[in-house]
Amino acid sequence: MSKKHQATVQKQFTSTAEAFSKFAVRDSPEIIAEKVRFLKPQPGMVYLDVACGPGALVLAMAPGLRHAYGMDLTGEMLRMARHFQAEKHLANAAFLCGEGERIPCPDGTFDLVSCQYAFHHMPKPELILAEMVRVAKPDGSVFVDDTLGPESDEKFELHNRIEVVRDPSHTRSLRLTTFLSMFDKLGVEIVSQSFRRHKRSFNQWMLRAGHPPEDKRYVEARRLIEKSASGNRAGFSPEVQGNDIQIVHNEGMFLVARRGES
Repeated sequence: MSKKHQATVQKQFTSTAEAFSKFAVRDSPEIIAEKVRFLKPQPGMVYLDVACGPGALVLAMAPGLRHAYGMDLTGEMLRMARHFQAEKHLANAAFLCGEGERIPCPDGTFDLVSCQYAFHHMPKPELILAEMVRVAKPDGSVFVDDTLGPESDEKFELHNRIEVVRDPSHTRSLRLTTFLSMFDKLGVEIVSQSFRRHKRSFNQWMLRAGHPPEDKRYVEARRLIEKSASGNRAGFSPEVQGNDIQIVHNEGMFLVARRGES
């Protein structure tokens, strides 16, 4: 990741750490619980979550594991993660600073490596995935969870334009076909997968990024969302609900392993 994009990511998530942490940790326990059930933590496992943010998944997984680690580029997110760890009195979790393109760990360290809702911030997500595979044990697993961009070129372009208006650290929401191609090129295969349509409040989505209704980014993103409604031209399936808009993110969860491993 270039230093310029690093700075953009750090600026965005430093300024929104408190709001992001509230929604990610306090207000979405059912989503975290769904991921824990999907991942099936085992007592002897050593686990790493890349781009862990405020550590919600790390702390939810830790009680079922030997050790759970979170890694993030933004110091303020790591501070929030350690705060939540102290609240839960978890001794087998730890958080470190680092970026996904250069995970500071030896080959084959972890039974499970994850990255959630972060590939769309990465200019070269294939490098992150390669690093995750590298630090996973030969019989280990890699978990990726992220929004999926539309397959249509026109929808894909407008979808990601709106995302960048909301959050300048966004690069692109990858298509399902892009994920499948990356998996194939890296020699990993899907062990299990799950897809969902995540309905959410546009207003809360913007607040999570630090933009109240009077903010110019809110105004521009809302204008584009409303304009895209006819024909669902950006893939958000927007529906006006009073002074809010319900939008939809298509999301994919993938658990992959090296070919021949499971």
